[in-house]
Amino acid sequence: MNDRVAPSPAHHTPHLDGLRIVAAGAIVLLHYAEYCRGNPLANVVFTHIQHFNLLVDLFFVISGFVIASQYAGKVSDRSSIARFLWRRLARIYPLHLLTLAFYLLIAAAIQLGVAKGDNPARYPLSDIPAQLLLLHAVIGERLTFNFPSWSISAEMVCYVAFPLLAALALRLRSLAVLAFAAMIAANALVAITTGSGPWTEWINHGGAARALPSFMLGIVLFRYRHVIGAQPTLTVPLMPVLLTFVALGFALPATALLMLVYAIVVLALRLDLTARASSFTWFGFDRWSDYTYSVYMLHVPVATVVLSIVSRYVPLDKLALVPIALLVLAGASYLSCRFFETPVRYALYALADRRRAGVAQAALVPRSGAR
Repeated sequence: MNDRVAPSPAHHTPHLDGLRIVAAGAIVLLHYAEYCRGNPLANVVFTHIQHFNLLVDLFFVISGFVIASQYAGKVSDRSSIARFLWRRLARIYPLHLLTLAFYLLIAAAIQLGVAKGDNPARYPLSDIPAQLLLLHAVIGERLTFNFPSWSISAEMVCYVAFPLLAALALRLRSLAVLAFAAMIAANALVAITTGSGPWTEWINHGGAARALPSFMLGIVLFRYRHVIGAQPTLTVPLMPVLLTFVALGFALPATALLMLVYAIVVLALRLDLTARASSFTWFGFDRWSDYTYSVYMLHVPVATVVLSIVSRYVPLDKLALVPIALLVLAGASYLSCRFFETPVRYALYALADRRRAGVAQAALVPRSGAR
């Protein structure tokens, strides 16, 4: 959810880019409907769009493809792996830390009696270490603080695993397929034997395991991109499949929904690999894809302010405040992306590059007494 797809010299990727911002918007709709469940209309909408949660797995697949297209074959030693992980942290961590700080201020205000919270249990101090270390998709207590960030934690686990997964895929692409199948089978086995529910619903104590198969699928798609681009049977139009997921997904089982999400990514990728336009690209969603991560990470803090706090002081139904929340979210996402995330990211890149250059220069200086 946090990388724009890098175009190759032969083509660009408006379908994959567009899918990311559309998925982020769908997740915003899901969560804002949940905030407004006291309204009968919002409650009906929420009931019929809970499957939008599976769009997080779409992010994981696209992320695996993007990371593989940018870094496969370039993370083969300790130095390159360290540089890769630092750049991934520089991309996702600053905004995560900012939103966490926002909720820590709210938690402090509630603890001091300055403010009253609807759900004080959402801010457990015991979960702060996991949040700071991006481990809350592994050992997190529950959905806490800026709760969509569980997927950022899961992404980070995927990044740590990427050098090994990439090496496996580059050695023999069929091994990548086997690894993907093994991850699916392992998750299903754990879900069945532990009674933890469908693994597609894992978030805490399993969110990272949920993300890995989809991320691995993205790597598989990268390795088979030439086959996908040349495959004549993949001519199913993207929009009908996407609309089927949106409109009828509430009636489908979780496994079928996940397969539908995977199919959406594959169909979009084929269109991009063959440089074809479609009815999806007519809308120009890809123009807004740079703001996907900002929208995803900021929509709940905006909802906290507008739909939880402001709603207490205005004589309006929460549903009537949703358009205001969306406008605030659009502005906050633009400002965050342009004036916070981007400059901070490049500053962190430069910091690491200067340090690396300094270490390299120091290595060239002869030691005292050397002959």
